[in-house]
Amino acid sequence: MPITPKKSNKISSISSDDTSATISNKIISNIDFQNTELMSALETFLKQYKEQQKLMTLPLSVFRSRKLGILEVTVKYLKDNSNLNYSQIAVLLNRDDRTIWTSYRQAQKKSKERLVEENDSIRVDVKIFSDRHLAPLQALVKHLRSRGMTIKQISKELSRDYKTIWLTDKK
Repeated sequence: MPITPKKSNKISSISSDDTSATISNKIISNIDFQNTELMSALETFLKQYKEQQKLMTLPLSVFRSRKLGILEVTVKYLKDNSNLNYSQIAVLLNRDDRTIWTSYRQAQKKSKERLVEENDSIRVDVKIFSDRHLAPLQALVKHLRSRGMTIKQISKELSRDYKTIWLTDKK
């Protein structure tokens, strides 16, 4: 039996700033499915998609730790909070497994406690650290600048000196 969706009378606008998850949520909210199995399968898929996306992003608040460097924070968060192994992290960050192991070990020496994840609206995609032409701090600053943040906002969010962020941005 073919599944025929019924359009609802509500139509929400989709802008170019919407993520794929937001767009799919808007589409789902605009369609009344007659088949509940399809609806539940779609909801399950979206839930898994959102969880996968959360694994691939880091909250900006974890970078506030002054004890650890940017790469150390990234590796420590992915290992401890996302439960990824060294080789998975190495693939994500385009680094050697030994570099990841060393970064994690150094991070553990400096700070044994788990990184505190605050409810941040700003999340950073892990892929920005895979560009080996940029240092981790450079990649993070460039990413945040491309999202419209000022140097002053970035230095405050990362708990780093304004001049350090300014110099990193100029490189």
